[in-house]
Amino acid sequence: MWLTIIIPTYHDDVKLQYLVTQFAAWPLVGVAVLIVDGQKRQRPEWLPDDYGYLYCSQPNRGRQLRLGASQAQTDKLLFLHSDSFFPQGSPLTYLRQTSVEVGFFTLQFDRTTHFFKRLARQSNWRARTRKLIFGDQAFFVTRSAYERSGGFPDQPLMEDFAFSRRLAHQHYQFHQIPLIIQTSARQYQMAGPYRTLFKMQCIQLLYMMGCPPTWLRRLYYRKEQRS
Repeated sequence: MWLTIIIPTYHDDVKLQYLVTQFAAWPLVGVAVLIVDGQKRQRPEWLPDDYGYLYCSQPNRGRQLRLGASQAQTDKLLFLHSDSFFPQGSPLTYLRQTSVEVGFFTLQFDRTTHFFKRLARQSNWRARTRKLIFGDQAFFVTRSAYERSGGFPDQPLMEDFAFSRRLAHQHYQFHQIPLIIQTSARQYQMAGPYRTLFKMQCIQLLYMMGCPPTWLRRLYYRKEQRS
């Protein structure tokens, strides 16, 4: 085994099943797939038997990612959100051959408006130049880079921001992998794209000012909890 794909999920079976369908066309020889669920339930019957399945004690994405990495037995790790997929096909050949220690994929949204095209360009630029990867771009790291950095923190929000900072502090280069990863724009559409973007920028600022991630998570999901 050379790669483990770690997928945190929480009440997102439709997107996860779509991702599993895509994986069925990939050459998964030497690749482990590990689902880390934040929803307390039995293992889904539709999940392939050779996929690993773990239940996390709570819907805490940082903890879910950390748990998955602790169970992985491979030298390379790919952390992938359940609502993201690869429209151009499998990235496995590239990932197996590359010597990159820290990488992210070229982000694209499933909506093609000017707003989302610009947001994707800005996200890719930010990851390259500011060394700040968000989870919808997918983290690809070697085991040594993961362990040396300390991995994902056990926190329910901004875990990707914190992990990026940890990697940057270890002076790793952040490489943009020339393969498109497409992610859902649903979180922007629920409350409006500009309003959601502004809220996210505020949350980043508050996090850097020292606000606890548990409080920020309540702020982030406040609208969804009211509905």
